[in-house]
Amino acid sequence: MNIKNMAAASSAIFLSCRKRTIRENSEPAFWTGFGGTGVASQIRDAVFEGLKEFEALKLNPVDEMVASYGRALRVLSQNWPVLDGDEPVGPLRAMNEASRVVAENQIRRITAGRIKVADLSPEAAMALTLYGIFGLAEFAYDDALNLSKSLNIGLEGKTGGYNADGRFIGINTQAGGAGRRAARTTAEDSGFHAPLIRKGSKLRLARPGERHKRRLEHPQTEWDILHGMIVAYRQGDVPVARGYLHRHAEGNEDFFKDLLQVWAAEMPEEKLRKEAQALQFGLK
Repeated sequence: MNIKNMAAASSAIFLSCRKRTIRENSEPAFWTGFGGTGVASQIRDAVFEGLKEFEALKLNPVDEMVASYGRALRVLSQNWPVLDGDEPVGPLRAMNEASRVVAENQIRRITAGRIKVADLSPEAAMALTLYGIFGLAEFAYDDALNLSKSLNIGLEGKTGGYNADGRFIGINTQAGGAGRRAARTTAEDSGFHAPLIRKGSKLRLARPGERHKRRLEHPQTEWDILHGMIVAYRQGDVPVARGYLHRHAEGNEDFFKDLLQVWAAEMPEEKLRKEAQALQFGLK
């Protein structure tokens, strides 16, 4: 998914999206309701139904995402105004919800239904969803916060190593230039334990080579094993990657081959995509 194209498409959508005329004394709709009801649920249903209709059109990923934004914004407009507690819900929140549904659908499609985000550990589920939407590009913290609310997976800042044993995804802070010169033992210098890196108001997913060696040697999530397998491949080609996979995922190797397929299919950088494809071929 090309982030620049998505941004341009988002701008175009805003120009054509109209809010419902608010009648006097009209009651606001709510983002979430009892028993899975609410505008968020309506948006997910509308986008999911739209994706089934779009299959016949053979849309490229950008056009599919744009069309899904239109479905989400139509639902939001029909229910305007919408509140999440006391907080008004705007178009970006609706578009983020659409993005999540599209990303999950792409993952199911790439793996022929063998991988579902809901089946992953919380941290890996959040990382894979973010990867499906943003790739390795930077994105706003608020976008991740909206997705975290949707998935019920919290965002938690971590100073270093930690146990990924709750419904959260860890975030390590990227040190600034001065900090790097002053202290060579920062998380950035030795590697990031967390999948997410924060710099100011922006987040991005850590690349495999940026992850902390200890975290990959003792993986806690499926995302760790994916990154560890890629790093092992860089260190000693397919035999070393295969050995890593056998040690940490014995009996479940096919699952991680599917996860690698998603990594390759959604990778926007040619060098990393070819690397993943070569590893895929070697593991067959």
